[in-house]
Amino acid sequence: MTDEKKIEILYDHYKDTFENQKSYLQKRNYYTWICLGLIATLSFQMANPDESSVISTELIKKNIGDIKIDFSYINNVLTFTLLWVVIMYYQINFLIEKIYKYIQETECKLTKEMKPFEISREGKTYLDHYPWLSEVVHKIYSIGFPVTLICVSVIKWITEKKQLVEPFSNGHFWFDTLFLFGIVLTSLLYLTNRHFNDFKKQKKK
Repeated sequence: MTDEKKIEILYDHYKDTFENQKSYLQKRNYYTWICLGLIATLSFQMANPDESSVISTELIKKNIGDIKIDFSYINNVLTFTLLWVVIMYYQINFLIEKIYKYIQETECKLTKEMKPFEISREGKTYLDHYPWLSEVVHKIYSIGFPVTLICVSVIKWITEKKQLVEPFSNGHFWFDTLFLFGIVLTSLLYLTNRHFNDFKKQKKK
């Protein structure tokens, strides 16, 4: 295989990887909006439990029929849905970071093969001219959002505990405790991994 053919294959692979990265970024935005919607719903539910029950009953009656569903069950479903979306959100974030690193490594290979030409759109050039707004958005995605999820989970658990007469004998409360603990745990693991990787990068420098 000639050098020109190797460069052509590598560059095509680089373009395909970058296109895949754009689709992953769109997925992350999608999961973010779902998380925000669920957080807003759960926050309203915590602040207005009676109104939330009435609204849920009316929505069920309008869309399904005159069926009585325990509001605690709906609460469990919402909390589990948030846990599931949060896990997907962290997975896609890890994937995005991994692919950015891979794209930068591919750019280095292409630059080495194509000297004196340089390909550094997502590597050297991007990092040297990293806009402050992008830095702020990155911090929101990687730090602000996980911290918000932890705070919401803790507040929701405390609120539910106060609203129940005997919380620890309530099955729905235990399910919510399990789901909320899962959100806190995955958020802490994500934050720990983020800071550990940042520490390793600084140490290398």
